[in-house]
Amino acid sequence: MLKKVLLGLAFILIVLIGLSYTPRFSHLRNFALWGKHTIHDYKTHPTRVVASGGAPQFWPLDSNYNKGVIPDSLMKIIDSNDTHAFLVIQDGKLLYEKYWDGYTPKTLSGSFSAAKSIISLLIGIALDEGKIKSLDEPVGNYVPHFKTSGLEKVRIKDLLTMSSGTNYKESDLSYFSLNATGYYGDDEAYLIDQLKYKEPSGTTWDYRSADTQVLGFIVEKAFGDNISHLVSERFMKPMGAEADALWLLDGAKKHEKTFCCFNGVAHDYARFGQLVLNKGKWGDKQIVSESYVQAATTPATYLKDTYENNNPVDFYGYQYWIVHHRGLSIPAQNGLFGQYVFIIKEKNAIVVRLGESKVIKPIHHSQPENFSYIDAALSILK
Repeated sequence: MLKKVLLGLAFILIVLIGLSYTPRFSHLRNFALWGKHTIHDYKTHPTRVVASGGAPQFWPLDSNYNKGVIPDSLMKIIDSNDTHAFLVIQDGKLLYEKYWDGYTPKTLSGSFSAAKSIISLLIGIALDEGKIKSLDEPVGNYVPHFKTSGLEKVRIKDLLTMSSGTNYKESDLSYFSLNATGYYGDDEAYLIDQLKYKEPSGTTWDYRSADTQVLGFIVEKAFGDNISHLVSERFMKPMGAEADALWLLDGAKKHEKTFCCFNGVAHDYARFGQLVLNKGKWGDKQIVSESYVQAATTPATYLKDTYENNNPVDFYGYQYWIVHHRGLSIPAQNGLFGQYVFIIKEKNAIVVRLGESKVIKPIHHSQPENFSYIDAALSILK
């Protein structure tokens, strides 16, 4: 009797192990191996190097470097939110930087969704170079799944503005959600193949990380190259990045997780902000066209906000957030647990905040802490 029970249990175990290697269940196996998501997932997940090129262009120090004093009330908020790095750059010079909890200028930190803006810039380059014809092109021209399933009318622009109309639900945090499949699965192509029509595209805004993963596939198809190599060649090397970065891959190392998962140092996050502040130009090189950068950081007001009474979308462009504060409209890269790059055009300044804060109810799609970080920077900016 005992032998039969043991044989039965062994059979069940073998079946479960086998299932864990199928696309539908592989994310459960990887979750067990990798653990809960953090900004340090590059230590446990598969990665690909995003090479810096070995010719760093170090940020020059402002004459008032670290002389500015942020008010205690704001510094308390910065500190209490588990901030690891806080940088302020003005006029292309490092004005202020502070690190906590053992972090240094050489410490890698995960971007989560702040990486979405990098993918947007790659789309801009593909458009500039004619590798994609138009943002109004059907996604199905690049991703076969979008030729069927009622998704034939979805345009590249709809993905950029989070208005694809698919069934992906960002708020679904169950073990069997598309969220879990995307972050922990073995093949991002499987995630894309699960997308179905929910509502007409190009009409309402609904935050979907899958939209950015599809953009990543478009980039791969348009350039015939992987995302890490493209980011290295198109951004890291020409901008003089200080350190190699890492990009998380899916479990089978087939694709970068383009909806998230760039891992870099604080000084190099700032370069992506400075590039946008410079209207797509770095030094003498126009990396992304000024017209694309302008469009990417302009709110898609023709869309309706599904979260706030179908009001016009005044807070999101092409994978860039726009934070409204003190009369300023501030484009921003924004990632889970508070990974931020703020672009304050009126002050010719960049603010970087990296760390591990809690997710709380947003105010018009912005975490309340955003305003404190911006105020802290404004308090020392010239």
